[in-house]
Amino acid sequence: MKTYRNCLLALFVALSLLIPSATAQAAESWSPQPLPALSVDTVFGDSRYIDPEWLTHKVTISWQGTEWMTGMDAFRDVPVRLTNAGGKIAVKFLDLAVFRSYFDAINAQLAGLTAQSDTPVFDNGSGSYIRQSGQTHQEAVPQMAQWLADTMENLILTGACTDIAQELTPELLTTVTDQSVVTTSPDFVLAGSCTTSFKTSSANRSSNIEVGASRLNNLIVMPGQTVSVSDAILPRTKANGYKPAGVYANGVHTTGMGGGVCQISSTVYNAVKNAGLTVTERKAHSMPVSYLPKGLDAAIAAGSKDLKFRNDYSTPVVIYTDTSNKQLTVNVVVWNQELNGRSFKLWAKQTGSLSADTYFTTYQDGREVSTVFVGTSRYNPYREEGDES
Repeated sequence: MKTYRNCLLALFVALSLLIPSATAQAAESWSPQPLPALSVDTVFGDSRYIDPEWLTHKVTISWQGTEWMTGMDAFRDVPVRLTNAGGKIAVKFLDLAVFRSYFDAINAQLAGLTAQSDTPVFDNGSGSYIRQSGQTHQEAVPQMAQWLADTMENLILTGACTDIAQELTPELLTTVTDQSVVTTSPDFVLAGSCTTSFKTSSANRSSNIEVGASRLNNLIVMPGQTVSVSDAILPRTKANGYKPAGVYANGVHTTGMGGGVCQISSTVYNAVKNAGLTVTERKAHSMPVSYLPKGLDAAIAAGSKDLKFRNDYSTPVVIYTDTSNKQLTVNVVVWNQELNGRSFKLWAKQTGSLSADTYFTTYQDGREVSTVFVGTSRYNPYREEGDES
């Protein structure tokens, strides 16, 4: 594993990595040894089972006359699983980190090739519009690392030991907008809003809220699109700008990376419901929160809790966030014709010291037309880490 990590760092830290180094020539006569078991875990460079000629070949990715090349010896130490496939050896790459690093290096160069964009996201031709403006650049889609692994696996199985070349076509690229600003016509109106305060929060917690909320600002949600708040604000890691702060974990208040982001998801929960969007996943906290009434919170935790919502309107909606004056505000704007006089309100009624029922009311021209029961939220008493009571 240490050799593998050293290989990754040595090959991919510098962008000049993309020229293949010389490698030992494959033996003139080579045949694979039979597998000693139904499956064997080893590395790509294991010449007992995988033709060493592979290490003399290269991968070339190109786009508009620019080429990025790496020798396949860069993949020598990548873990693989070998299985018997009707007398042939099938290869499955078990770790794609080196493949991802190759495309990360390509994307780092593509990021420097920016263009100014003013993209009409929605325009009905009669004065209603959503426009996204900002610097844009292209990136290879994340699936390219898996594509390269799949391509090599298929070629190895067929015995075709050859170079691999691929042009980045529009289908293999995605447009990234940097520092985008979304503007709308006046008939896109504020349909849902929620504001919560973090004035008493620590510096780290406040920073986490500002970092996470910024990733939701100017977010366009297309018709039928489902948004995961946990995914949208990115994993709570130091590399993504997050810091350790207070979190709820395992039934106690403790410290964890990204503490405070649940205030973002809770504020978003109220704003999108008040705008008439469909919430497809929401979970209450294990203990009550201070910034919203019971029944109106929405917890997120990597791998276990998330807030997800869907735009069931026929036109896009836009989410704006603001964290000035240590107050988090989430606003959702919707095309007025979609609302047609409707408005919405998410609210809760406390049913006990640690429980609340949540309701959703729809209004037509200011008059209540329906109220539906959303669910019951139950909480545990507040406990600090180390509290044995």
